[in-house]
Amino acid sequence: MSDNRTPGMLVQFDLNQNDRGALLRHCQIFRPASGDGREDARLVDALQALGQALLEVEREQPKTAR
Repeated sequence: MSDNRTPGMLVQFDLNQNDRGALLRHCQIFRPASGDGREDARLVDALQALGQALLEVEREQPKTAR
């Protein structure tokens, strides 16, 4: 990500395990191709941040809640 980021934004989702897994897979495999390199790079950065957040939530949840 670039160094001129604005402060983070808190986003809260209420997702079941299957939906969270599907969203995570999309974050990991989707590659934008809009033709606007800067916009594509911003989207890649955002998807990477979302994917990392989803992985952190998954690690923090007790195994019985999965």
